[in-house]
Amino acid sequence: MATETELRQKALSQVKSFLAECDIKDYQGKKIFEIGFKNGLFIDECRKEGLVPTGLEINREYVEEVRIKFPNLDLLWYDGGSFPVPDASYDFVVSFQVLEHVSSTEHIIDESVRILKQSGIMYHVSPNYCSFYEGHYNLIWLPFLNKTLGRCYLKMLRRYTPYYESLNLIKPGDVERVLRHRSSDITVLSLGRREFINNFNAEQIEKINQKLLKKALRLLLRLTFLKNCFLWFISRVNLYYPIIIIARKN
Repeated sequence: MATETELRQKALSQVKSFLAECDIKDYQGKKIFEIGFKNGLFIDECRKEGLVPTGLEINREYVEEVRIKFPNLDLLWYDGGSFPVPDASYDFVVSFQVLEHVSSTEHIIDESVRILKQSGIMYHVSPNYCSFYEGHYNLIWLPFLNKTLGRCYLKMLRRYTPYYESLNLIKPGDVERVLRHRSSDITVLSLGRREFINNFNAEQIEKINQKLLKKALRLLLRLTFLKNCFLWFISRVNLYYPIIIIARKN
């Protein structure tokens, strides 16, 4: 169980990663909207950095807990329909590990685009089920499994729980199809391949909770030629982790 300090450090790291990966330098006073704020720490760190944050959450319990803990934050309860905010009202829309928990990725993307101002940026981070890692269960994953095969795989490892049934198995090809439908409204800047290569370092590897995979990546990090071949191959065939959607509204 992570401590409050560790969770706070993670939230600050997310803020820094968002700003760096989206190449945002002028952000003071800009409005940012987080989908799925959970413990509220990300939007609180945004506030400390000079952003003007709003958080959206479907879990009423989280809303009430965070409202008591951070009474000055702008928090909204979400009923699963349209986001309860006007069109073109935010400079940035972000989410972390949320898209795999929603029934419609397309709906979340559509709503993100709707509430973004012109030239606003959306940034969504989610697991890639074409990769070798499953973060919810902390195990090595077999790429390209569909829902049925994934269920069988988890049962074979005796790790299956009904929680798996609620996961939306996000894959780069599916994301690309969703984004193509909005190609007249947005310019896609990245799906995470570049960020995966840039973040392949000791610090990021230590964050992986799967021991065998962590050991293999530590070894690979020392072998420069093999590492470069590995990164090229993984990014080319969409095995990278995680998916990071970065897009600008036209």
